[in-house]
Amino acid sequence: MGGGTAFAQEDLQEFALEDMVVTATRTESKVVDVPVNTTVISAEKIADRHYLDVADALKDVPGATVMDTGVGAYEKKIVLNGDERVLVLVDGKRVNIDMGTMSRASYDLNQMPDVSMIERIEVVKGHGGALYGSDAVGGVVNIITKKMDHSYGKVSMGFGSHQARDAKAMYTIKEGKTGVMVAASKYKQGYHEYKDAKTEANKRWPAASTYENEKVSVKLSQELSETSNLELGYDFSKFEGVRSYSTKAKSASFSNKKTNDFYAKYDWTVNGKDQGFIQLYRNKYDYYNAGDMYETDTGFEAQQNITLSDNNRLVVGASYRKAKALNATSYTAEKSINNKAVFVSDQWEFAPSWTLDAGVRYDKHSTAGSKTTWSAGLNKKFDENSHAYINWGQVFKAPTLDDLYYYSVMDYKGFKFESYGNPNLKPEKGDTWTIGYGTKIADKTSVNISYFQSKLEDAIDWDTTLSDNNSVSIVRNVDKQKKNGMELSIGHELNDNWDLEASYTYIRVKNNDQGSGYVRDTNYIPNMYRFGVRYHNDLWNADLFLRGGSGADKSAYVDSKYMTLDMSVAYKATKDLSFYAKGYNLFNKAYAESAGVNGGTYIYPAQGRRFIIGAEYTF
Repeated sequence: MGGGTAFAQEDLQEFALEDMVVTATRTESKVVDVPVNTTVISAEKIADRHYLDVADALKDVPGATVMDTGVGAYEKKIVLNGDERVLVLVDGKRVNIDMGTMSRASYDLNQMPDVSMIERIEVVKGHGGALYGSDAVGGVVNIITKKMDHSYGKVSMGFGSHQARDAKAMYTIKEGKTGVMVAASKYKQGYHEYKDAKTEANKRWPAASTYENEKVSVKLSQELSETSNLELGYDFSKFEGVRSYSTKAKSASFSNKKTNDFYAKYDWTVNGKDQGFIQLYRNKYDYYNAGDMYETDTGFEAQQNITLSDNNRLVVGASYRKAKALNATSYTAEKSINNKAVFVSDQWEFAPSWTLDAGVRYDKHSTAGSKTTWSAGLNKKFDENSHAYINWGQVFKAPTLDDLYYYSVMDYKGFKFESYGNPNLKPEKGDTWTIGYGTKIADKTSVNISYFQSKLEDAIDWDTTLSDNNSVSIVRNVDKQKKNGMELSIGHELNDNWDLEASYTYIRVKNNDQGSGYVRDTNYIPNMYRFGVRYHNDLWNADLFLRGGSGADKSAYVDSKYMTLDMSVAYKATKDLSFYAKGYNLFNKAYAESAGVNGGTYIYPAQGRRFIIGAEYTF
């Protein structure tokens, strides 16, 4: 929470292309030097806007859509380039799961680390399969936590609408070569309220909708020498609540999700510049929802950077992952899958201002078989603030445990719900393309534009058939799926105190089901808009954000378009104490981010107008 100078520095970092990123190439590079569409959420922005959680922060990423059902006890996911198949990393460690979700998104943003310990979030839009493997079809989200390079701490407390309470605390100790960080948070909300799209009345969800989210993280870092470091970590989350199945259902179910993640990472540097690491992890995921489920992921990753010359460097690596899971009500027995992989990536500046990134990866999956995938990216750097790029990558997306082995038959008041996995599924395969351009004009205005497309064969989806007394869902490979779209984002610094930012994203998703021809997927809103105004000085930081969409299909959404207004205000009372206020859906609009209509109203409406106010103390 710095003064005016710090705010000005953040503006430069937020809109300049010279930000350093590691996710795009698995090595530290300037954004202007990599052939990908990358957005960085900085520590300054996280502090200034007082995001409640990772999902709250990702809503400010141009081209990204956070799918929120409006009820806290449901999962939240992000769509990048029109795809839910997104790989989520924490400090480079995979946290996607194979069980507990029936969508293509194999993660829940509710269970990410608390924002108080996050240094930055890097979002790479576009396929990253040659570097990261399965799940990285739409892109990669890498949550990078703070370094333990000095002693500091902060605590905050907030209260808000719908009986919301938010508490966060983080403290880091640095003594000599040893660093320790402890972070904890708890968010609790008593009920959820929405505006009915049919009657325009404010309503609570028909059944109980309370939930709470607790998180604890511990990190230990030990410098072993001038060129090596050992880090140990533990992340815990408990996410539980009561929720109705929809706004039409008066009955409710109880959900309880827990994560217990352990990891150890040994880093080293060779020749003063070539970094490498070995990382071991064990992620334990427990989920209760009408039955007990658990999943344990055990993994190993190794990587070494190799400088071949001043204009050529390699990244080589290997990984192993084993996932085993048991769903007491929906699996016939404990099931497991594993994957072994090796990869090589070459970043070659073959001519002044021209760089070629080429990668190859070999995966051996226990059920999906073996596959070699390739990627290539060409980057033209015009100056330190401008570049154009094009990249291509091959997709190999293996089925999840739920895809393969899910089995559930339930009866509710004479209506039978049947869901079946398919152990004979083929892996999803295909190609993705992205072409883009980014520049900064007169040190005041940044412009980024990109076009993307992907085409998948054997795309995996749940096929549901309804009758008068039952619903049957079966996982199968549809014939083809294609997506294309574009993203335009602009940032402009009006003066030392005022900034503007805007973005527009277009997405078109079509499915070719069993050769019947391509048909639009109505779950996605094709046109998404963002427009923000920011004021800042030594004491104040204030943001207003318009967010909206248009072109929605009325078979999946009540209205074809919507527009909402959010705000964030922070006041620095003293050097160490600040106060903040956040407001969501200030127009109190009836809208939804997740598709579903029943009886002229949304099945999963977004929350109505709500506020939260609080204070933060740093020391």
